[in-house]
Amino acid sequence: MEKFILILKQRKFFELLVALGLFIFIHLNNIPFYHVIATLLELMVIIEVIQMLFVFFEDQKIKICFMVDASIIFFIRELLIATTNHEPLVNIGTYVFLIAIFFVFRYFAVKFSYNK
Repeated sequence: MEKFILILKQRKFFELLVALGLFIFIHLNNIPFYHVIATLLELMVIIEVIQMLFVFFEDQKIKICFMVDASIIFFIRELLIATTNHEPLVNIGTYVFLIAIFFVFRYFAVKFSYNK
């Protein structure tokens, strides 16, 4: 039993086990993979917003990094949905442009952070 717990404490093995479990679950239930990715990206946006709220209530400061990260993840999700639904290239290009702009914002938010 101790050997099993030691193996589970190794993070890479645990991540591989979770990924394998999700992979088997997705294939057994015939769920389209892009739906799973879109749902996981939605979850990541919610996590970023919740983190931002907790930091705000603790420090009374809004961290721009959390807001920008949530925006980037949201637009990546929208880009994924747009490409799988075969939307016009103008829409897809707009999402790519917005993602690039938010990456620039993210760079400046990290570079000029007040935590330094």
